[in-house]
Amino acid sequence: MRVLLAMSGGVDSCAAAHLLKEAGHKVTGITLVFHPDVEVARCNLKICCSRQDTEDAKEVCRKLGIPHHTLDLSEEFDRTIVQPFIDAYRLGQTPNPCGRCNRFLKIGRLVERLEDYNCEKLATGHYCRIEDGKLHRGKDISKDQSYFLSMVRPEHIEQMIFPLGEMTKPEVRKIAEKLDLAVADKRESQELCFTGGESPNSFVSGKISEKPGFIKHVSGHIFKLHHGMSAYTIGQRKGLGIAWHEPLYVLKLDARNRTVVVGERHFLEKRTVLVRGFNHLSEISGVISACVRYNQEPKPVETVSRIDDTSLLVRFQDPITAVAPGQILAAYAEDTVLGGGIIVEAM
Repeated sequence: MRVLLAMSGGVDSCAAAHLLKEAGHKVTGITLVFHPDVEVARCNLKICCSRQDTEDAKEVCRKLGIPHHTLDLSEEFDRTIVQPFIDAYRLGQTPNPCGRCNRFLKIGRLVERLEDYNCEKLATGHYCRIEDGKLHRGKDISKDQSYFLSMVRPEHIEQMIFPLGEMTKPEVRKIAEKLDLAVADKRESQELCFTGGESPNSFVSGKISEKPGFIKHVSGHIFKLHHGMSAYTIGQRKGLGIAWHEPLYVLKLDARNRTVVVGERHFLEKRTVLVRGFNHLSEISGVISACVRYNQEPKPVETVSRIDDTSLLVRFQDPITAVAPGQILAAYAEDTVLGGGIIVEAM
């Protein structure tokens, strides 16, 4: 087939290029540019999706003998990903920009432009699998990235290939080493690509106008003033600067009243989660599990109640902790991805 491969310049997508070519596909590499040069310079460090990553992808394509293109989506990235991320923090949420980016840009835009590059399928270096037209978790569960793909439109999933789905990370690195690719030992990017190495809280704090409010115990006891809610996240324990007879955690961010609600750990335990904008990839039936953050093993679900076409109440068998509005809830039937939606509230 004629395959368009999204290449970040990392070891995964570069190894995927080799595997696709070895399988007999006609491969075209493409790297999305999300950050203008001035932003990369401001960070004073190499960030994911930077100019160097583009050069790395281009060099691998040259070595493998496949064409390479770049597509500048920096303005759309700022409008579609960065600004909504900032706006969500203003509302006291903890957003997940990677899931949104996959849905709208990394996969959404490229699937829509397959014909522009004379290609039939889109491939990425994600650790996921496609079986019988359905999205499944990757073989290497420690690297499984289906959580971030759970909100990709089903019609886009149908047009995708995941060459690394049956592989482990060490196996992928061995491929890159055997081919003597310069990216073989390249470190993985763990932080958000647009924060320049800052924590999400620090990145946002300089971009929104914040007013002080109170840090208050769930019982109503007021501890002190805070100077902006962007410094806090659900489940946070450290850095609160308050004393109590038991350890305290952030339970809720009340944006309307500018209040950070804290309490003991057991108050973090919730069983029911309200999800909006659920993206249905497969029918929700049978034995179901779900996770509310990346790298969390899916937990057994007791019931799923449909409110409307894209709104669900998901009740877990056992309590789960630190459920943050704005994050993704991804649902599974064994290793089949049923879909994902945005967490609105935990009860």
